[in-house]
Amino acid sequence: MKMKHLLTSLLAIFLTCGIALADAPDAPDAASAAKLSVRTFQFKNKDANKAAAAIKQFMSAEGSLSIQPSANSLVVTDRAENLKQIVAALAQFDAPTKPVKLVIRLVSAGRDGNGRIPAELQDIAPKLSMLRFNALETLGDADVEGNEGQSALIDIGGTYRAEWKFGEYDPASDSIKVTDLHLSKLGGAQRDQLTSLFKTSLNLKLGQTVILGASKVPNSQHALMIVLLAKR
Repeated sequence: MKMKHLLTSLLAIFLTCGIALADAPDAPDAASAAKLSVRTFQFKNKDANKAAAAIKQFMSAEGSLSIQPSANSLVVTDRAENLKQIVAALAQFDAPTKPVKLVIRLVSAGRDGNGRIPAELQDIAPKLSMLRFNALETLGDADVEGNEGQSALIDIGGTYRAEWKFGEYDPASDSIKVTDLHLSKLGGAQRDQLTSLFKTSLNLKLGQTVILGASKVPNSQHALMIVLLAKR
């Protein structure tokens, strides 16, 4: 009986130790919390709310952030290695605005058995051929430079008017937002009557040509195309 009692006591001690060992992995979490650092970032050129969205991809599971709207600042808590990435990303994000150039070309695209493509439109001919357009004609073009947040208005070819607003540059995608791009046709005796043809907002990757269909001439095989290129 004494031997049985002794074995029972030893088993109880062993189980107690086993529970203690099972609880041990909780300790590193406390150590991880002690390694978190806090940094405050104040922005001169950009909005703190948008900065918060820009750095979420760099934050660890333990990280956190808070926005201070009155100071346009961001308080970030995270591991040192994550904060290094965040510092670099925010430095690029809050860089002063740089001029962006928007090149607009208006093109008449048609389907013609004897299709003709001028030299200045050879670069977009392969894309338009996918839509079976093989006859292209330049209706006008414009080259406009502006800064983020700046509005632009330009007459093209004496027949069309384009207006838009330059949005913010996104370094992650290397693109610029073009807001409320509106193409109208001028008409009337004084050329002061406007007929709206097309309106949209879009993100343009720098250096990448984008072609938009603005309108189609009724009962015709011709269409008006807007060719856009954003660049520094």
